[in-house]
Amino acid sequence: MGLVQHDAVVLLIDLVESVRLMREHEASAVRRWADFVRIATEQILPRYGGIFVKSLGDGLMARFETVPDAVHGAAEMHRTIAALNEGMPEDQHFQLRAGINASTAWSDGIDIYGSGINLAARLATLAGPGETIASAAAHEQLAAALASLANPGETVGSAAARDELTHGVDAICEDLGECILKHFDKPVRAYRVGPASPHPSLTARRDYGTPMEPTIAVIPFVARNNAPEHLDVGNLFADSVIWRLSRSPNLKVISRLSTNVFRGRVSDVAEVSAHLGATYILSGSYVVDAGRILVTAELSAARTNQVVWTDRLNGTIGDLLQPESDLAHRIAAAVHLSVFDAEVEHILTQPLPTLESYSLLLGSIRLMHRSNKEEFLQTRKVLDELINRHARIAAPRAWLANWYILRVTRGWSEDRKREAAEALSATHAALDRDPSDALALATEGFVYCHLLKDLDTARKRCEQAVEANPSHALGWLYRGVVNAFKGEGSAAVDATRRAMELSPLDPQRYYFESLGATAQLSAHQYAEAEKLARSSLSLNRMHPSTWRVLTIALVSQNRMDEARAALSRMRQLEPKLTVEKYAARIPNAHFETGRQWARCLEMAGLPTG
Repeated sequence: MGLVQHDAVVLLIDLVESVRLMREHEASAVRRWADFVRIATEQILPRYGGIFVKSLGDGLMARFETVPDAVHGAAEMHRTIAALNEGMPEDQHFQLRAGINASTAWSDGIDIYGSGINLAARLATLAGPGETIASAAAHEQLAAALASLANPGETVGSAAARDELTHGVDAICEDLGECILKHFDKPVRAYRVGPASPHPSLTARRDYGTPMEPTIAVIPFVARNNAPEHLDVGNLFADSVIWRLSRSPNLKVISRLSTNVFRGRVSDVAEVSAHLGATYILSGSYVVDAGRILVTAELSAARTNQVVWTDRLNGTIGDLLQPESDLAHRIAAAVHLSVFDAEVEHILTQPLPTLESYSLLLGSIRLMHRSNKEEFLQTRKVLDELINRHARIAAPRAWLANWYILRVTRGWSEDRKREAAEALSATHAALDRDPSDALALATEGFVYCHLLKDLDTARKRCEQAVEANPSHALGWLYRGVVNAFKGEGSAAVDATRRAMELSPLDPQRYYFESLGATAQLSAHQYAEAEKLARSSLSLNRMHPSTWRVLTIALVSQNRMDEARAALSRMRQLEPKLTVEKYAARIPNAHFETGRQWARCLEMAGLPTG
């Protein structure tokens, strides 16, 4: 029989975690899967007019005459597999995910082919365990089936499907919006038919506004000594900390007008969180004596009702009256860093689908700067999860591009060409979603700088970033680095200083200071470069680039013994680096500044080749 084209409704069923199940419980898993396939082909498919097309090893494909038949066939398969799990250990439970599409297909009498089949398979990947995802074309047929209920003379679907339709499909059909699918050039509209699983891969469209930042409530601190003149210090302190935290693009901070009612009443973090919608709550107390203040502060996570950071700090009352209060800055910086670290701990210990989007974003930003290579690689999975959830948002893709840059600059990939292509693909996807996204523009500039060595294009992208958002710290930081590599020392120093001023609480302060030290090198301000490099290393001693900057700064000051010691630390982190490899890596190797930096490393003892 030759190929024949016809309309078809395709159902593709996939067994979740099949590889793990087969690896850990092969004999049992194979037997149970065979039992399920027999029930599906001999009982479920005939009941809804379905025809078994083929087994996929850990899945199966069937075709139906109508979408309602396919939907209810899939629903019965989900119920059947759940019943077969009874009495089995939880780690051996079978769960299915299903994709349905209605389109034309080609058939040779044995198998069916076509892009519509591929779409059904890709839709199944969007489904959480126990879910069925349908295409827009399939959803249209469901809508027509519902309309036909008002007209008994019109037949759509089998009797079994029609009987269940009013209290099944129409009651729970969720629009998931436009979804990006692998191997499909354009986004595809998808719908979940049937109930959502406890851990859906996608939320319904109305839930796409899931916050990308955690919310923090700063409760005015409580005085331990009740002198009337000291009672307003707690409000003054809260105002100062709130002002600093609100400058972070990664946090939402609740107004003190809302938090003031809980002053002295933070006995139940869950209750405060329920009233204020806060993810984290900062509270504390203070004692004032002879113009000095001793503060005890603690940060609690609402989800666990546990303290994630606490400290005792001291200062002066006069300090709190200053615009740049050192005491308020120290607490705000510690709180900011603790939030990031708490989210890292959360994503390292919990399944990704159960985590809030802000946990994934903040955790990945922090995690990709960890010195451990395994944790760095784990960041890729976190970002992929975030991208899958938020197909329309630019930021996760921009951070993915940063991940590719860091993989090269930290010496964990030698394939610059491939990493550059992947990074540009990510920034292009981000800018498709928001052409004025400053993070994506700045990151693309850094790709052109570090991976492609195209400093002119790099400068253009970074300038576009700070034009789009003049307060974007990374835009100024990356712009300063491009200036540094072009030998524009004064401009480089100005830009990196502005970046650090715009992001005083950044948890990756070491990164800002390291790149700021590079800017100082280009301006021949070697003592300042050394100062920034040492400050950066006090925050992260596992960053080889900073040790290189310190080595160059020390050689340039003719402090050779210290330079050799710094180079020795760098070579412990990157033992295979040579002068030749360094020159091939840096974007300014053909500029005098690049040649000078390479000579300094050679003078300190770095092998030439």
